[in-house]
Amino acid sequence: MSKGAVITGFGVVAPAGIGANAFWQGVSSGQSFISPLTRFDTTRFASKMAGVVQNFDAVEYINPRVVAQTDRWTHFDLTCAHEAISQAGLDIGQEDPARVGAVFAAGTGGNAFGQQQLHLCWEKGPKYVSAYESIAWFYAASIGQVSIRHGIRGYGRNICAEAAGGLIALAHAAKVIDQGICDVVIAGGSEASIAPYAFACHQASGLISSETTPYPYRPFDLTRSGPIVGEGGAVFCIESKEHARRRGATILGEIVGGGQSFDGQAEREPAVDGKEYARAIQQALNTAQLKPSEIDWMVCDGLGTQGSDIAEFRALEHVFANALQNIPASAPKSLFGRLFNGASPVDVAMALLGMKYDTVLPTVGSKQQDPRCPLDIVPNRARHKKLRHVLIGARGFGGFNAALILRNA
Repeated sequence: MSKGAVITGFGVVAPAGIGANAFWQGVSSGQSFISPLTRFDTTRFASKMAGVVQNFDAVEYINPRVVAQTDRWTHFDLTCAHEAISQAGLDIGQEDPARVGAVFAAGTGGNAFGQQQLHLCWEKGPKYVSAYESIAWFYAASIGQVSIRHGIRGYGRNICAEAAGGLIALAHAAKVIDQGICDVVIAGGSEASIAPYAFACHQASGLISSETTPYPYRPFDLTRSGPIVGEGGAVFCIESKEHARRRGATILGEIVGGGQSFDGQAEREPAVDGKEYARAIQQALNTAQLKPSEIDWMVCDGLGTQGSDIAEFRALEHVFANALQNIPASAPKSLFGRLFNGASPVDVAMALLGMKYDTVLPTVGSKQQDPRCPLDIVPNRARHKKLRHVLIGARGFGGFNAALILRNA
């Protein structure tokens, strides 16, 4: 990555807060943002808790006509992209639009909008279905709407790899910049699956926790029972270092390494041996030309099921060996739930903020750490530490693995 792909702005919408400042106040507080789900009747659902983005009114950020034509998931991406570009101080109108690209991770698409239209089709007939159903539900809706709003006409790609997709999208954006295809790439992703049908699909996986305790999502804890469904995401303005410096932009962090792999087996959870996940992490270290001991914080995937957390420890142990005991390896998404397609972009946002404030965010809800996962999970309270390099890991349902390394600016 010789040209140096740097992050100059980002936007985040998550249960812990909307916007970088509110989000940091939320996650650094250590409180849980998982609460009883009231958006729909959960009587027939085993899981009754969720990480919900509260007080989000899309028309405050987006043209009301666009709001009516799109799903909540796209509302998140549009809001995040606008904040990222604004924070970066980038005027895309002054750029060559063919040199500005977009790479987004896409998940389950427009769940709430789609379900509403299917109900109309069933109850009243097809002529009552909105003309916008096809583009609101479609997995490429967000990248299309972001590109239209900001006049982006350069390289574009959608990545579909569930929770690993965000890291793959950012690494791909860095590659596009390194190859000289674009000067700027807007990249990220989100998910809004707290709608009955999508929620039922997650529950059908058999992995979602049914606990109703204040901290029901406890990665690496001996009593862990699976993740809690959450919503939200993050988007980043990524530029070549030369381009950012030429226009006097503030550099928040540099993407110095990335890796991805695939388990290649039909399982609900990540592979138990963690070998392919370890390979993705090793690829990231190799491309960054870093030793394992040079990583200051590992933001873990932290699925929170019995087998997957052990598999993640095995992967980290394989890569870091004896250095692992000196590296904090936490899963701060335990604060607000697993955001699926939006999970790893929000992890990157937490890594950037952690580097800015010299803070390692905790794994919350920890009662008794599983001795089979002897990591420094930073239990329950944030920790002050100077951070130079942060590694983010992610695994997506279906066998996707990814890793990304950021360097503090």
